[in-house]
Order: sequence, then structure tokens, then C-alpha cells
Amino acid sequence: VSIPRDNSKHRPNPKFSAVTKESHMKRRAIVAVAALCGFAALTGCSSGNDAPNAYAVKTDIPTAATMDPAILDAARKEGSLLVYGEANEATMKPVLAAFQTQYPDIKASYISLGGTESFQRYLNEKATGGKTADVIVSLQGANFLDLVKRGDIQDFTPPAAAPLPDFAKLAPGVFAMELNPVMALINTTLLPESEQPDSLEALAKMSSDPKLTGRIVTYDGTTEFGYTVNHAYIAKAGEAGWNVLDQLGKNTKVEASAGPMYNKLLQGEYTMSYFQSGATRPLLTGATAKVLNYKFFKDGSPFMPRGAGATTGGKSPNAAKVFLNFLIDKAGQTAGCAGGFAPYLDGVDCPVNLAKVTEQLGAENINIATWDEALVNDAPAFKNRWKEAFGR
Repeated sequence: VSIPRDNSKHRPNPKFSAVTKESHMKRRAIVAVAALCGFAALTGCSSGNDAPNAYAVKTDIPTAATMDPAILDAARKEGSLLVYGEANEATMKPVLAAFQTQYPDIKASYISLGGTESFQRYLNEKATGGKTADVIVSLQGANFLDLVKRGDIQDFTPPAAAPLPDFAKLAPGVFAMELNPVMALINTTLLPESEQPDSLEALAKMSSDPKLTGRIVTYDGTTEFGYTVNHAYIAKAGEAGWNVLDQLGKNTKVEASAGPMYNKLLQGEYTMSYFQSGATRPLLTGATAKVLNYKFFKDGSPFMPRGAGATTGGKSPNAAKVFLNFLIDKAGQTAGCAGGFAPYLDGVDCPVNLAKVTEQLGAENINIATWDEALVNDAPAFKNRWKEAFGR
């Protein structure tokens, strides 16, 4: 998809507010509870306080794409389904619940693992002949492409894939269940909304201010997710994007995953993040919402596809096909919204989806990460260039 580049400039707001001792004490009181509840949800731990309707999902959404009856019959006979992915259990819970409602004869279970770990565990279990994932759901483009190359993803095109746009067809047998835009996550007690930058370029110019230096955080660009989002950003921004990263790199700390970034932002160790995973958005409620806010930067909010593929090593290959079809159909994307995923299908109403973010940022600023050989081939040189920028 060719999208025009926006070359408009943004001026940063140079003003910053000092945090008084009183406001600091208030913030600590707020985050004491919020950190426990929010971080538990992000890491997939149960808070023990789930309301009965916390994951209520519309189950009357019609499935437009009907599966082959022979595949459905075989799937029901298999009777179970195992899914691996890096999304936490709370996020996946409404998806599994809606699938179970639609297909009560197929018991679906989910194991939350680190992104790379999902693929490594699958390969190890397959090699030993043990039970392993029937479906993998992940943001890890390079790892998915590796599985496709190995022949470990079923070359299956679900009926629901027929009307999908090209950007949702990630690789043979791999389709996007969501397009989640990354964001800036900001501690408003340290940087009020009126003083927050409106672009990544503006943040880069502000980053040398002593109040921000060392208090900005992003993903380690050598991790798979960190690399993928940085690669998507540079693919659109070009050399000007490297200039922005060179400025930011001098003043930015890095973390390997979303959990530490979120928790330290909530506690005030960091002031703001950029390229933050959209997985944290559902946590910004109640006490947490009094501390943290998020925004999409027009020049720095790539949409990250979360791919889904049915493996060749699972014990329930037909149930995997049914689940894959469900994920990319209207019912699955509607259920995904309830968990915090970002749907892209027309007609799926959600607070954050492709249509609403496009309206907010402008079509010329939409940047959808692609999975292709460049993502694999560019990795060594790209990661070295990133490490130079960030002094790693």
C-alpha cells in the first residue's frame, strides 16, 4: 500500500512543570494501587477481582464466512485447540469465550509466552513429538516468516480472508487478527497534557531537556518487537527518521518488554515512552487513568499487525483452521476489541480501530508494518545502526 508521506514540521513546547513534593506524594498514593492492578493485567496475572461481565462480548455477530462442513466436522472430532501467543490471558479471554460460544464442541486453551518463546517452544515440542500449539498468534513478523519457510505453517486460506485487504495477508497461511498502532504513554503528573509533544520529532527536540533526559523509554531495538516497529518507522520516514532516532537515542533508556515500561511509567521512574505497545491501552482506567495518558504521534505510530497462523505440528489441524477463520472474521475481531485488540474490518465498532485512528491522524500518516523478506534481510545492518544511535 503506497501512502503519501507527510513532511509537515511540529514545534515542541519547551515548557516543563516541576513536580512538587505534594503532587509527588499524591501520585505515589494513586499508583500504589494502580500499579498492582494494572501490571498484573499486563503480565497476564489475575487480580482476583474480575467482574462477571468484565469480558462481555456480543455473541450474535453473524459469521460471514462459512467453513467447509468437512473441516468443521473434523474439528469437532478433534475437540480441542491449543494457542500460543505473547498477548496476556486477560486480553485473549473474550476472544476464547466468543469462540467457545460459537463452537462449543471445540475446547480452546491459551498459553501466554514471550513472543520469541512461542516459536521456540513450538519447534522444541514438535521436534520431540509432544503436544504443541495448533495456532500461534503473535506480533513477531520475522519469526513467523521463519516458520513459513520451514513449512511449519499450514498453507491454508480461510474463507474469511477473501475480502481482506492485502496488508492483512501477511504471509502464506498467516493473516492479521488486528492492526495495533503503537503510541506514546505519558505520566501526566510529571508532564501535563498541555506540555506534551505532539510528534516524535518534537519529542526528539525536547529530549535533551534535563527534566526528560534519561526519563524517556522505548523498546530495545534488537528485540523482535522493537526491531519490527523501528523498521516500520524508518521504512516510512527514511533518513529523516534516523536523524530523529539519533537525537532520541542519546536521551532514551530501553526495556525488553512492555511490562517494565508500563510499571516504571506508572511509578514515575520514567516520564514517557514512545513506540509503546497498544497492549497497555486497556489498562488505562480508574486510578491508572489519573496518572497515565496516551497519544498517537502522526509521524511515529506504526500499526503493528498481530499475525495468526495454523501450525503443521499441532494435534488439531482442523480446529486450528476454524479458529484462524474466526479470528479474522467479524465475530473474532469484535471479541478482540473487548480484550484491547485493534480491529481493522469495516463495521467492527471499537474505541481504537483502523478507521478511527486514520480519521485522527490522516490517511497520509498511516504506516502499516509489512512482513516481507526485507524485514529478515535488513535485520543485521539495521540493528547495528540502531545500536549506534542508542549507544548500545
